[in-house]
Amino acid sequence: RRTRTTQKNNPRMNIFNLALSALLASSSVLIVVSSSDVVHSCNLAEKPEPTGPYQAYSGDTKVAHTHIIFEDITPADEVESILNTLKARNTKASFFMHTDKIDDETKPLLQRMVDEGHTIGSKGQSSNPQVNFLYANNTYIEQQITGADSDFKEAIGFVPSLYAPSFGALDSRGQKILNKNGKTTVMWSAGANGWWFLDNNEPLATAVAGIRYTLPEAGGIILLPTDAEIVDEYLSQVWPYWKFVDFDTCTGRSGKSAKAAKAFGKSSKSESKSKKG
Repeated sequence: RRTRTTQKNNPRMNIFNLALSALLASSSVLIVVSSSDVVHSCNLAEKPEPTGPYQAYSGDTKVAHTHIIFEDITPADEVESILNTLKARNTKASFFMHTDKIDDETKPLLQRMVDEGHTIGSKGQSSNPQVNFLYANNTYIEQQITGADSDFKEAIGFVPSLYAPSFGALDSRGQKILNKNGKTTVMWSAGANGWWFLDNNEPLATAVAGIRYTLPEAGGIILLPTDAEIVDEYLSQVWPYWKFVDFDTCTGRSGKSAKAAKAFGKSSKSESKSKKG
């Protein structure tokens, strides 16, 4: 675990750092390809019309839908603590992972995710180095997708249909290959800057504020770092303002999210169709 500093930083530098990190987080969303097979936000929630011209926030406005995603399953003790926090708040998340990190230590975590109703998704095979689809040829991209599918099938008996490209890097070429392999691409609309705060040893309050203010009031899909302390504090602060939902509720894609509950020994729809053929 990183030890965060408690020293007071220069206020101007803090503001600059927050603005920079928010810009870095949002810039990755700009490359999302417009397609029904790319998901990068939640559907807008319905809210009753105010009785008067304007109804100020009253503490009872948890309407906007938000879904949390993680892009790592290590270190295992952090993920275990995160799962404890999510369970305590009855919150469902999606966990995307590189299959080279599935081992005897992380397999029990996958089983727990399944048992507690979370969603499992793929990020390909290689975590070191991660593969940026913008710079890889078609064959290498295909290998990352199909190789991970084989690894998932062997490890948990299930092939996820959700895929989150590393670095949020995607163009039309990469998307076509994902579509060909039956994947729904998942991006994020907020967060993604947690790594900066961790790498720069920023205080917890600064890190949580920086992540929190990337999420619009309309809600969205937020990428949180695999850091139990940040996740716990983030949920504590944001809970009154947004309604945290599972992937299917967020996107309205019931049956298309590769719910983790279908994992471990149960075949995917695509596999069933291939057997019939």
